[in-house]
Amino acid sequence: MSGANRRQGIAGGVLVVAIGLSVRFPITSVSPLLGDIGTAFSLSASGLAVLSAIPVLLFGLASPLAPLLVSRLGLERALTVLLALLAVATLLRPVSAPLLFVGTVIVGGVIALLGILAPQIIRHALPHRGGFWTGIYTTSFGVSAAAGAAFAVPLFHALGDAVAPTLAAWGVPLLVALGFVIGFAPRLGLARPARQRSASPAASVLRAPGVWAVTGFFGCQALIYFSLTAWLPTIATNRGMDATHAGLLLAWMSVAGLPASLLAPTLASRPKLRTGLIAGIAILSALGLVGLALGPLALAPLMVAALGVAQSAAFGLAIALIVFTAPSVTQTASFSAVSQGVGYAIAATGPLLLGLLAQVGLPWAMILLLLTVASAGELCFGVAASRASQSRPRE
Repeated sequence: MSGANRRQGIAGGVLVVAIGLSVRFPITSVSPLLGDIGTAFSLSASGLAVLSAIPVLLFGLASPLAPLLVSRLGLERALTVLLALLAVATLLRPVSAPLLFVGTVIVGGVIALLGILAPQIIRHALPHRGGFWTGIYTTSFGVSAAAGAAFAVPLFHALGDAVAPTLAAWGVPLLVALGFVIGFAPRLGLARPARQRSASPAASVLRAPGVWAVTGFFGCQALIYFSLTAWLPTIATNRGMDATHAGLLLAWMSVAGLPASLLAPTLASRPKLRTGLIAGIAILSALGLVGLALGPLALAPLMVAALGVAQSAAFGLAIALIVFTAPSVTQTASFSAVSQGVGYAIAATGPLLLGLLAQVGLPWAMILLLLTVASAGELCFGVAASRASQSRPRE
């Protein structure tokens, strides 16, 4: 490896970790304090529901802007601008109720864009260890999510039970991440906006081999994840578990999946293992859902652990498939925007659909069994995506 490539690889690794650690705690640090936020800003239950739904909605809506941003600013400047926006929005959103909503919109949109650009960093700066660094990136997601959820309440108490300073304090680590981006992004060697070879890059990506298979896989795994995130505590209490332990189940799902989020993309760097990994993860997801629906309540932690492993591994594989299947480095952002944008739009229907089915009286056991359809979609789309990734010509 030449000195330039080594510097580029180090910069890419630092940026991947900095971004991964920055894109979940601005959201998960809010959830444990929703009641206090509602009191502090005089928000109704519906207002809090809207506040909680904004980030996921923006994941889908903001995605198409990523390729445009890169084409206008270049990858380096785009990363710097986005981290700066994320830090400023996080610092200012607790100033007033209107800014709370505006800031949350900005936070959700920026997080979506950073998530789309991260695969391009891996593809450009770390191509020979794409699976490993995809695993590092997706594992940092879990660490970021866990940190936000775990430290939100202790930080709140440490700051005198004051909501505004607590929410604003999460902007400090984002300023640190911004410093790393400012320092290391210029070493990527992509200061100028990359020129697309095609006159119609968006259209060419929509016709790229594997793009819709990867999109389908991303959408199915995200639909299961967001459905469980929204309703798992409710499902557990409905089956007789007390509220405290039901809430811990959700945290356990994230913690149990951390090793898988690193291991699955690393193993997927070996093309011959991808299809088997995808099949195993889809089957594990289905078994976890069936066990949670029909198994004894005492086995719920085991079933949730299986779902945590399956979902974390599936997310890691979804990002890895974007890296491995995108036609070229310059088209990775567009490919990622399609896969994640449409995928998150599909996923957003999951919590709503499950809630509607429960509202009309369908038992949660039956709803969970219906959710296995998404696991079947993971299997079908995933196998097709794996084949497309293995047939991509070497650059």
